[in-house]
Amino acid sequence: MHDAAYKLLFSRPRMVRDLLDGFAARSWSGTLDFESLAPLPASFVGRDLQQRHGDLIWRVRFRDEDWLYLVLLLEFQATVEPAMAVRILEYTGLLYRRLVAQDVLREHRALPPVLPVVLYNGRRRWTAPVEVTTLLAAGSDALTPYQPSQRYYVLDVSRVPAADLPAGNLVSALIGLEKTRDAAGLREALKALFGLLRKQKDDALTQAFVTWLRQGLRHAGRLPADGENPLAQLRETQTMLEETVREWTREWLEQGRAQGIEQARQENRELLCRQAARKFDAGAAEGLAAALARVTDPDRLARVGDWIIECATASELLARVRGDDGPGG
Repeated sequence: MHDAAYKLLFSRPRMVRDLLDGFAARSWSGTLDFESLAPLPASFVGRDLQQRHGDLIWRVRFRDEDWLYLVLLLEFQATVEPAMAVRILEYTGLLYRRLVAQDVLREHRALPPVLPVVLYNGRRRWTAPVEVTTLLAAGSDALTPYQPSQRYYVLDVSRVPAADLPAGNLVSALIGLEKTRDAAGLREALKALFGLLRKQKDDALTQAFVTWLRQGLRHAGRLPADGENPLAQLRETQTMLEETVREWTREWLEQGRAQGIEQARQENRELLCRQAARKFDAGAAEGLAAALARVTDPDRLARVGDWIIECATASELLARVRGDDGPGG
């Protein structure tokens, strides 16, 4: 699941809001005041829970309530965990113990409700029980009232029907990217994501998606290898340019081996020149085109792609290319 990248995404309030509004609390999200959505302060979490629960905890107030809030426990899974219900019960108990120590129970005469959410994107269907009582052996009916009972909500992202994905929702966009397996579908999913992120104007959220794309997009499908660089549309910065130069160069090199060799080489040269023009200027692209005119070795062309990333100036790039003693010149 690229756990670190997912945690980064869901450290942003908008992602948590869309998760609640479009999925985990869809039928009752109108009772929540999303303006109050915030990570649970560390002082309310405690060391025990921090050590055992490595994921995220949020809280959001209910509308028309002075203090009552919902605690959201986020758990990220790439494999099926049969005893997940027990783990969630443990986290909830640790959280409540900490809140009691913070005098929440004495002050308000009640503890806040908890909504545990498991985000899962493994290949197998999620089959683990979502209710802890399901894991308990059947016993005397007289013992039933004394047994723990808690459910968690599981979002199996690979199996959410398209009809159940709300429009204008960033979690829907994320699921769309996870489910896409072909270049055409991936292009449409990226376009939808770009539109939503432009509206948010949240640089940290955009960068979180950039990180997720870098780490995880290969597992959902391949970047389309024609037209404009889609990642450059996501964030027009030097960092994004440097990251995508290498990715796109290798995409074209891989395709070139299956096409006419000379045609592929020329396309690779043209791609490198376009990237040089994007990072530096048209003069750099012209100089690079002349330097690459007789280069035939794919590995050497790949090195040029790396140099476009590494060089700070066009003159430094051209000096490296012209001074390269590698094969294929």
